[in-house]
Amino acid sequence: MRLWTEAVTDRSRHDIISGTPKAYLHAADMNRIESNIAYLSERLSRQGYRIQAAEPTVWSRDGVPRVADIVYISGSIQAITRAYYEPDGYTDISDLPGKALDYTDINNVERNLAGIKALIDQGLRYSYLTHFTYGQLSGYTNAELRKGLVDFPTINDDGVSGIINYIDIRIPRQLQEEAIKQIKMRNEK
Repeated sequence: MRLWTEAVTDRSRHDIISGTPKAYLHAADMNRIESNIAYLSERLSRQGYRIQAAEPTVWSRDGVPRVADIVYISGSIQAITRAYYEPDGYTDISDLPGKALDYTDINNVERNLAGIKALIDQGLRYSYLTHFTYGQLSGYTNAELRKGLVDFPTINDDGVSGIINYIDIRIPRQLQEEAIKQIKMRNEK
């Protein structure tokens, strides 16, 4: 299995003005980004997610990223979040291929990758909704289902209807507790 390389997310305007090494996009930066994409896709694939394994380009000192390379990086991160989750603070990077990159764009790419890794490290796992029919799920958006804040109407053995609050087990404990509070508040209204 590939290894994670710590993301660099603290590039700043000061780096640009001062001409520090962080002011430039180096082959090492591109190798780290692509290697981390491969690490995440491999790790999630092993957990059963349907993510195509990424094979990183090995960048050399004279390599210059082309639009196709940026499309690959942006698309790979988007594919991972579509199959898994967008971490808190996720920044949409779909417009990267059509613009001139600056330090904030590269910071966002690496922050997104680090955020996804943090979710995986917390044990955030996807649990397919096998207990419910499509009809029961049809009234909810994908985002609502992914957050796990879904109320399902039920009828018990006595014919009494009620609501089951479905809290998805794939979200970390702290988020589950917050979701339970939100549902209780909603039910009290």
